Amino acid sequence: MANVWRLDTLPSDVLIIIFDYCHAFDLVRLSEVCTRFRDIIREEILWIKKSNQPIVTNQTSSKFCERCNPLLCLRKKWHVSYNWEYGRYEKKVLYWKKMKLMPWIQLTNDILWWSAGNRLYGFKLNENNRVLVTDNITSDICKFVVRNECIIAGHRDGSVQFWVKSRSNESIDFYCSIDRAHTCDVNAVDETSKAIISGSGDGTVKVWGPVGQRILNVPLTTLNIEDRVWSLSADPTSAKIAVGSAGIGNGPPLRIFDLECYSQSDMLKHYWRRGAGILDMVWDSPQVLLTCGYDTYVRKWDMRTGTCVCAWPDPTDASLYCISSDYQYTMITGTQFNGKAVLWDQRQRNYVQFYFLNIGRTSSPLYSVDFDSSHLYGATDQHLIQLTFSGYSYTQINYKDILTYAYI
Repeated sequence: MANVWRLDTLPSDVLIIIFDYCHAFDLVRLSEVCTRFRDIIREEILWIKKSNQPIVTNQTSSKFCERCNPLLCLRKKWHVSYNWEYGRYEKKVLYWKKMKLMPWIQLTNDILWWSAGNRLYGFKLNENNRVLVTDNITSDICKFVVRNECIIAGHRDGSVQFWVKSRSNESIDFYCSIDRAHTCDVNAVDETSKAIISGSGDGTVKVWGPVGQRILNVPLTTLNIEDRVWSLSADPTSAKIAVGSAGIGNGPPLRIFDLECYSQSDMLKHYWRRGAGILDMVWDSPQVLLTCGYDTYVRKWDMRTGTCVCAWPDPTDASLYCISSDYQYTMITGTQFNGKAVLWDQRQRNYVQFYFLNIGRTSSPLYSVDFDSSHLYGATDQHLIQLTFSGYSYTQINYKDILTYAYI
């Protein structure tokens, strides 16, 4: 019996192999057993593999890391990911408006941008949400995009306007405008190093000269979609552009155009129901496009095969108004009913969790969502909402279980 082995006497490399099989919660408990266990568990070698497995907090993509401020350490990732998965968070209203709007948001490194009617707000997240506000906007903003300190916005009167963030006093200064870019509301805009792209309810997509050069009122080219344009996005290489329309015209609701020769690709092969419009989209990579819309599905498209390789139905059969991604496994969609946001893992067939961002008894679509590792931001018709997942004492609100029981 004198040769009986004890766990705390094993070599450190053997303990590391054993601990590697433990859940993160078990590691926390083991770290309280003795000083030696604590020192081994504090080493990051145990947390490297575990930190890449969870959703939301993996922080693998450099593009996603740009809007994560601050980045999470390896041991923090599993805890925050657990909060996302099991509905542990704190809700906060960042701003609200009395009138009902159709807003849009975008999260950058340290600023959350929110369009509300004919104003554009910038919330400095690391400075107690200090607000930057644009002035002298005559028409409501439909969509906007922030690129390299420049803000490009499409307006309800058909104009496309440009602002720049001043480095001297951190204000937002008007730069220029294309007053008659389209004949009606500009529902989609994007920017590449070579061009500005705008899409409108008039059924056209127009390509304009790049920011920094003289922007003429004559587009470089006009693409006739013959259907109301709801969304568009240039791929990360700026070689092609995806255009989403209402799905009631002659062509399909999703089309791919080459930005070099402005020709439409015929690579996509899919049977579309009439009215299955594409309301939002995001490129996970130059080969992978995520879309959502009226047909209640998130769809993943592979540009190499031109097919939909996976589809996820909304759990409450709601239209999907918006989508955001961490460019790895995680997706979050905003839906038609009650400010509901749905968390998805592309490695799973079913949704992971969902959250209600409505306030009180109000019922509004979630028009726009964005997120980083620790926060979810959503815009309803009157409120800008923040959910924080990084704390330790939140009450669990596991709506996934509620929906499961409702179907039993």
